[in-house]
Amino acid sequence: MTNLVLTRSWIFDMRTDLLHYSTCFTSLFLYVLITLTRQIKCQSMCSRESVEMVQRIADELRKVDNDCLLYTPTVEDYENCSRSTIKCFALELKVLFVEIQSVARLSEQLLRILKKLKYKDKMKSCPDCELYPGEKAKTFVETLQNILQRINAEKTCPPRKVQRHLENFMQKTLRT
Repeated sequence: MTNLVLTRSWIFDMRTDLLHYSTCFTSLFLYVLITLTRQIKCQSMCSRESVEMVQRIADELRKVDNDCLLYTPTVEDYENCSRSTIKCFALELKVLFVEIQSVARLSEQLLRILKKLKYKDKMKSCPDCELYPGEKAKTFVETLQNILQRINAEKTCPPRKVQRHLENFMQKTLRT
């Protein structure tokens, strides 16, 4: 009888933990998804908040025990195949959030947005996402952050006052 009670309480604790993590990561995922797709669609867009969001994801990732491998393009891959590289990062972000028990509901919308990209890759045949090497989630997030920083360095970013409302929204979301 004691084992049954212990098992049920353990399951309850696990479910509450999963619910807590999924609510935290759902808002992060949706925000990153929006900023990444906005940055993909508008090539001239500069997005400091996307780099900050990836940093927050890295911070949250340290709190969770995770051993998943994600297809990770390099910075050199981005230079030649920017569209397919960003598309790969967006798809693998979805996998990352599933791996850390987060709920992602916008996969169909993401694929529709990615199909509408305006700019082209330098190479005619860029590799599929599955051909990139599998790396740990930490390396994946670091590489994504480096590429986003590189994108921002190539463009002129707007003043930070314009993005303050987004930062306030994300701080409120992370506190809850």
